Amino acid sequence: MINIMNIKKRKLFLLFCIVLSILFCTYVWDLISVDFGKIQIKGEYFEKKHNAINDPLRYFSFIIFPVTVYFLFQIFFEKKKINFEHIKIKSFKFEKNNKLRIVNFYIVFILIFEFLSINFPVNLIDIFHEGQKLSAAFKSSLDGKLWSGSFVTTGIINESLGTKLIWKIFNHQSIALMRYLEIIYILIFKISLIYLIYLIINNIYFSLYGKIAFFLTTSLISFFLIDYNPSTGDSFSYRDLPVVFFLIIFFKYLINMDKFYFLLLLIGFLSVTSFFWSIDRALIINFLIIFMYINMLLNKRYDHIATITLSIIFFWVFYYYYLGFEFNYFLNNTLSVLKNQSYIQGIVHPTPFSNMDNSSRATKSLLLIILSLLISSSFFFSKKKEYNNFFKLVLISLSFVGFCSYLYALSRSDGGHIKQTTGVLIIFFSLFIFYHLIRYLEKFILYKKFNISFLNFSSLILIILLLIIPKINIKNTIEYSKRFKQFVYLEDETFLTKNQNEFIKIIQPLTKKYKCLQLFTYDAALIYLLKIPNCSIYYFTYSLGSIDEQNKLINVMKETNLIIYSGQTDNWGIPPQIKLTTVNNYIKSTFKYQKKILDWEIRYK
Repeated sequence: MINIMNIKKRKLFLLFCIVLSILFCTYVWDLISVDFGKIQIKGEYFEKKHNAINDPLRYFSFIIFPVTVYFLFQIFFEKKKINFEHIKIKSFKFEKNNKLRIVNFYIVFILIFEFLSINFPVNLIDIFHEGQKLSAAFKSSLDGKLWSGSFVTTGIINESLGTKLIWKIFNHQSIALMRYLEIIYILIFKISLIYLIYLIINNIYFSLYGKIAFFLTTSLISFFLIDYNPSTGDSFSYRDLPVVFFLIIFFKYLINMDKFYFLLLLIGFLSVTSFFWSIDRALIINFLIIFMYINMLLNKRYDHIATITLSIIFFWVFYYYYLGFEFNYFLNNTLSVLKNQSYIQGIVHPTPFSNMDNSSRATKSLLLIILSLLISSSFFFSKKKEYNNFFKLVLISLSFVGFCSYLYALSRSDGGHIKQTTGVLIIFFSLFIFYHLIRYLEKFILYKKFNISFLNFSSLILIILLLIIPKINIKNTIEYSKRFKQFVYLEDETFLTKNQNEFIKIIQPLTKKYKCLQLFTYDAALIYLLKIPNCSIYYFTYSLGSIDEQNKLINVMKETNLIIYSGQTDNWGIPPQIKLTTVNNYIKSTFKYQKKILDWEIRYK
């Protein structure tokens, strides 16, 4: 009894230390501040003299300090040693379970059914964000250029190549096809996430019905983490696809290293290709590669490290030769984004537990990240064999991804971006909680004694899934082909406001005598809508900020004769006329003729 009381006291003391460390980190949050320096890029950071490195430093301190306290407590107070035996990499041999695969097929079937049932998005165009995908793809379809044709802020596939490809497949350019591609991305993400969950649960020591129950509960939660409505705030973004692919490769490799050894070659492919998809997700991929290296070093898998390294070198060299001069543009573009975009679009991260905007959501996310890392850290000290090594590595990997993924929210700390970092944490805690729940049920209810055939049980599952997923629409599914044709060939005018349509009709005849025009407005879609290329790579004026980039734009504008000077979305941040003062002064001195058309102003020589 005394021993039990001592254990409880030690746990309470540990909890007290962790809570105290979090409160301390909250107190020093605003005290962690690096001098702003001589940055000239105007944005929220400029207005508040906030260095872009402040938020990452504050975040790492807030997360790492409580975890460090936990480690120090276990080592010096509990006198425990860090034990890597429980998380060693080895081939985990599990009994193949084809019946669970059937349930996985049911889930995928439901996802496809849901996909065929959705109403296609016919809402008005987001001339700012959707304009990125439309105008960059249009420009590339004209001249075949990549980074040398348009400055890329997220990734060349996401901004340009994807839309360009689907236009080429259908031999038709439309806003609807661009949106349909996004729907395809979401479907692929949903199926990939379900497969990842299946891969994890199929390799845990549960009975058949235990695995099915575990798989169904976790899968159903994942159903609601992302939907097909781009205007809703989701816990995942389809841009996380490379991260899910990486985890699938890593977990399959863990299951059977000898059989899936070749998958390591794909790691090198992802290390560079992920930059083409999304620059911020590529950073996470490469952090995960370092994570794999550490695991392999601990387990003396030097040949596997060599394989991944050679694969990385091969694909970087391959793209260097394959892309030719575009590769240099890719490197310069990517480095510019990493260096400047935080200052251009940054929103200062709210102080935890404060009354600042989005502080409540941010605080919850930060606490969940700490909790996930504490749970993962406990595996290094536990002597219990409550989990197999595979499941431990899964949870450690997911907590690490959750920790790294919050970087998305540090440079743009609004509610939507913070929420998009929570998806992997929800999967982590779903797996952790349901693991214990199913384990308890297996122990006391004994699924193996259920007198029900698998056929009847799986049929019941299918019926339940069809009933509880409200998005299934039989009529829409039957008429999918007809609805699809109607949607993708909708005229672009359908997606525009009355003012936008009228502006296009008025100005389009005026632009025909020019080879190109330059946007000095955030209305990025105008390049596509007017069917005329941008004169410079800076079609998305919002991404422009540094003096060096402004001077590059001015050099190009010496050959430019027409500028759309202002538009509808210029107040989505600091207007370009205020933010880009160097360019604005040049425009005013050179483009002296101006004309106001509805919500837009054009200037010409």
